[in-house]
Amino acid sequence: MAPGRPLPPPPPVIWAIALIFIAFELAFQMGDAGVMFGEGLRLEVYYIGAFWDLYFEAWREGQAVPLEFWTSFVTHGLLHGSMVHLVMNGVIFLALGGMLANVLGTVRFLVLFAVTAAAGGLVFALIADTRGPLVGASGAIFGFFGILKAWECRYLLRHGGSWRRFWGTIIGLIAINVVLFYVLPGGGQLAWEAHLGGFIAGFALGPVLGRGISGPSPV
Repeated sequence: MAPGRPLPPPPPVIWAIALIFIAFELAFQMGDAGVMFGEGLRLEVYYIGAFWDLYFEAWREGQAVPLEFWTSFVTHGLLHGSMVHLVMNGVIFLALGGMLANVLGTVRFLVLFAVTAAAGGLVFALIADTRGPLVGASGAIFGFFGILKAWECRYLLRHGGSWRRFWGTIIGLIAINVVLFYVLPGGGQLAWEAHLGGFIAGFALGPVLGRGISGPSPV
């Protein structure tokens, strides 16, 4: 897209995924409040859709794991831990996700979302040591940053120019994780491992999903 032109609105795939985010969290909120569904709904869905490091460790030890362990590498990205968590991820998802979905198309965008979410879950499992669930789209969102940085890197290597924005974004993302780690209660609520995995996967997917795409990053 040429600089200066208004961005097109997010395509249907973005709104569809965003509605899934919202539907789950609204149901959880009503369940938590005892209005509908029952107070245990959030945990019941987490057992099926969230990513659990406990299952990963059991699998590594050769124990049998349920089918939902494998699907949770992706489905954890559709669930959130609170309305604040949803809003924070949702705003960035609509902005960056909408931009990328317009460039990549529906199928390649879904591949990007699934692979970066799964990579986030994998790196979380390899590094984190927790009994709690991993939920949230932030692993995939960091994958969005990763693929944008990959395209920017390709552009700079081909055409030259200042690397200030490239490294500024990297440092900024690291700083955000460090700050949130110390601000959030206990620090453990920030799955920085998933962020790292998502970013690496997104960067690696840059030349695969966006063959020939390069240009200055908008972030």
